[in-house]
Amino acid sequence: MRKMIFITVTSLFLYSDFIDSESPVDILPAEVVSVSPVEIRLNENDKLIIPADLIVVPKRLRPGEEEALNTGESVMVVSLKGGQSFFILDKI
Repeated sequence: MRKMIFITVTSLFLYSDFIDSESPVDILPAEVVSVSPVEIRLNENDKLIIPADLIVVPKRLRPGEEEALNTGESVMVVSLKGGQSFFILDKI
């Protein structure tokens, strides 16, 4: 019984640390500004245009594919902390 309580308390501490820790990524809505080259504008900052060299686009959303991105579409983006890379997850 003692081992089970110890494991439970330890698990609670680990879970608490996980919840309190800062996420290494942000999930943000954005708008496609250009498709060739792809550029996006984050909804939280309408003056900042993210250039193509910082964006990773899934193959299915690239030009020539059935689900290719179009100018004006809304997308969900994952940003690494510091904003050095942006990954387009999907259209929204």
